[in-house]
Order: sequence, then C-alpha cells, then structure tokens
Amino acid sequence: MKIYITADMEGVNGVVLREHVDPASREYEMARGWMVAEVNAAIEGAVAGGASEVIVNDSHNNMANLPADRLHPAARLVSGPGKPFSMMQEIDSSFAGAFFLGYHAAFGTPLAVHDHTWAYSYIEDIRINSIHIGEFGLNAGLAGHYRVPPLLVTGDRAVVNEARALVPGVAAVAVKEGRGRLCALCEPFEQSLAAIREQATASVHNLPSHKPLIFAEPLTLEVDFPKAEMAETASLLPGSERTAACTIACHPGDYPQLYRCFLALFRLAKTA
Repeated sequence: MKIYITADMEGVNGVVLREHVDPASREYEMARGWMVAEVNAAIEGAVAGGASEVIVNDSHNNMANLPADRLHPAARLVSGPGKPFSMMQEIDSSFAGAFFLGYHAAFGTPLAVHDHTWAYSYIEDIRINSIHIGEFGLNAGLAGHYRVPPLLVTGDRAVVNEARALVPGVAAVAVKEGRGRLCALCEPFEQSLAAIREQATASVHNLPSHKPLIFAEPLTLEVDFPKAEMAETASLLPGSERTAACTIACHPGDYPQLYRCFLALFRLAKTA
C-alpha cells in the first residue's frame, strides 16, 4: 500500500513568523526541524497502519526544506524546484491515499496563520466550478482525479475547517489556533506529534471509508489576481479568458490540465 505525503511549512506547529518560513532567515533552521519532525511522525503512523511505501513531496517555497538525512528511512523524498506538478509531483493512481501536512488556509481566511493561496501577494482567490478553494482543495482535486482520497490534513484550526468543508470525512490534527496572521496558540509539540502519528495510523486503517475529492467535468478554473497588470499578462496563456479586470478563466479538458493551467497563469502573472 502506497501513501503520498505533500508537506508544506506554514501550518507546522510553532511556525508563526515570516522568518520561520524564509530560507534566508536564521529562524528558518528551527522551523525546518519542526517540519521534518511532523513529517516523520506521519510516516511512522502510516507504516504502523500498513503502508508499505511512502513518497514525501517537499512542497514549501523552493521545495528543498526537508533534510534527506533526517527523513524517516521508510520514505522516499521528492525535493527541489521546477516540478511539473509542483506541490503534487509524483501523484498517480498507484497511491491508496494522501496526507496534506503543514498546510495553511486560503488567503483572507479569518484567524488563519500565514493565510495565503499559493504565494503571498500574487493570488487573491481560486475557484473551481465556482467553489472557492485554497491550496488544500487545489491539490486534493488533483489527487481526486486519480481516485486518491485525502486521508489526513494537519495545520492550524482554520485549514482543518477548510479541508473538512470540502472533504467531511478527512482525518485532521489542528496543531495550533490562529490569534492573528502571525500569532497562534500552539499545542504542546510532543503532544501534537503523537496526535499526527495516531491519526495517520487510524486514517490508513480506515482507508475504505475515505472518499476522493472529485470536481465534476466540464471544469472551469477562475483565478483572481491583486493587480490588473498581472491578469493582463496571465491572459497571454492560450485558451484563457479575461472575464474581469483582475480575473482570468480557463476551461481545461481534465484536472491535470487545470492544474497546469493554474501554474502557467501564476508564473505568467509573477512576471508582470
């Protein structure tokens, strides 16, 4: 049984400062240690639940945050930037389920730590078939295309609520509760690791009860940018339509194409 893990950093216990998630900061190494501890707890839980293979995709920033020599030996690591499917690289139908670790809520979510959607200052909203989503929804939708259910999500209370609104049966561990964008009430660290380990095991044991997140076709992707010039540049993507000053819409043929359309829109907008 194969388990897929996509691991971000903003939702990790203790991570509150901008410096925690910035590789150029001296605070980053400490947060990096917290991140690998949570990932290892999830790997241990997955193996205890019956997983025979685990793939971890490092999904934060430059996607080279998890130290290979400190990762649990039961897992293989996908590391480095430029992945064709970014936060979901290597996902396919061979996986029994997926974990979404260290995730954060969508941009504009009240009392959410480090709320943003994909990248600070570049994306204001994403909608698939008129449903507002954040990174969890976008990534779980790609897993759903391959009929891979989300088994576990970890992060702050806001992203847990966001995930459960989309996937009611998903197991979840809220490791902190936002008191502001850069402030949280954090759970005792070892206690949160034990909860992640326990929920990882239980979610794999209860695999038949979990359902994938599947968006019905035909698909419509809408992306709101904070500036009109960003939308103007993004509209250069063939097949896209500028439906408002800051909004681009696409009508992809399937979900992998939708995901690639989003990545292309985002990367074009960054150049504006």
